[in-house]
Amino acid sequence: GENRRGAARGGVSMSKRFQQGVDPDAASIFNRGEELQRLDSQRQTVNIVIIVLAIAGMVLGILENELLWHNRNIPVLSFQLIKLLNSVLTIVLFYYVLRYYSIEFELLEVSGKTVMGAPYLQAFVLSGLLWPFITEACIILVHPLPFVNYIVHIWGLDTYCAYSSDAFVSVFMLLRLYYYTPRIIAEVSGLKNEKTRLIGLMNNVDLSYHFILKAMLRDSLLTLLFLFVVSVITMSYAMIVFERPVGPDTNLDLFENSVWLIIITMTTVGYGDTYPKTPSGRYVAIFAALLAVVLVALAVGAVTDRLTLTRDESKVLEFIDNIRNKQERKVAAARMLQNGWRAYVKEREMYEKKHGFPPPEQDRPQNRILNQPRYYKAALDYAQMRGESVNGISTDVALTVTENAVSIKRINSNLEDLDKKLAEMHNMIKTAVLGGASTKSTRW
Repeated sequence: GENRRGAARGGVSMSKRFQQGVDPDAASIFNRGEELQRLDSQRQTVNIVIIVLAIAGMVLGILENELLWHNRNIPVLSFQLIKLLNSVLTIVLFYYVLRYYSIEFELLEVSGKTVMGAPYLQAFVLSGLLWPFITEACIILVHPLPFVNYIVHIWGLDTYCAYSSDAFVSVFMLLRLYYYTPRIIAEVSGLKNEKTRLIGLMNNVDLSYHFILKAMLRDSLLTLLFLFVVSVITMSYAMIVFERPVGPDTNLDLFENSVWLIIITMTTVGYGDTYPKTPSGRYVAIFAALLAVVLVALAVGAVTDRLTLTRDESKVLEFIDNIRNKQERKVAAARMLQNGWRAYVKEREMYEKKHGFPPPEQDRPQNRILNQPRYYKAALDYAQMRGESVNGISTDVALTVTENAVSIKRINSNLEDLDKKLAEMHNMIKTAVLGGASTKSTRW
């Protein structure tokens, strides 16, 4: 708004006023914010390109492996062209990965979280980006190499199984889905940008992809369902690759049978109608069972959070219960009056039948009504609903006073904690934004 008003008056914008030396400290803060926004936009674009290239390379690897299997592991020229295209994609992907970590390092430099004055390589190692870079490089660089294909024989339960080297490579490339799933979730959710990065920096929280994945798993059941579907599809394909060399003795060469086996393994049902017959297939089943433990624990936690009532919902439910209890008290009071009246009429009729005249004042039947079992039970139920003792001494007032005292004490404690947090936040903002500034810039 200040920029627009300045331009309308023919003056200079706020950023130009900063650059002209009106306030050097404020100009530095403003320029750093613009730099963070620019770098974060580049990081997001490069990240999307990396995800697309990684998934495309994985699909090409699986396609080449399937064509090779249906051609009885005999490579032809078209298969080599697919491998060559996959190698080109891998080289481009590696370049963008280098670019991505370069942008991440620049973001850390602008945020002031790197070692000042250190050489670039040493600062990169100390920033904590080295091991994530090595891990991602190992995952993306594994792909079917052109003109490289050999047969591996592995002993199964009854016979040797012949595998192509591209089969193991294509299964390994499935790790790309697991590795880039947090990034896909982060880009879809929009939780990783310059604003959230600043909030995390103020609270000493690293907004990594694992943090975003945990947040989405806690708040969204669709994220958990997405992870389950990805796990079933990837492990079903791995089961097909490892089991189909067995031959006609297995029915796991069909995708639907492999999906059936993975699902009953992950749900710990285990009908036993089908099972893997190779060591590699059994390793896949073991991994599916272990992964199911994690997914079930996450599902239980997510469902529990969904079933837990919020504060407002608890208040509404309490209000509804009070209305229901009030109606029940009315019914109990009516039952007590009804039983009391019946006891009174019965005593009066018995006295008149015995003596031939109504009872005198000092011998009224209402004095003996309390001894009637039905009336005593109805009165006891009504007293318990109202929170009274049997002797008629009410505890509602004392209970209300006690609850109010506890509530007031809790509110005072929360107010004290809030004052402390506000003071800490004020000091953090003053130190982070205006630290070392002059008196003039502080007033600004």
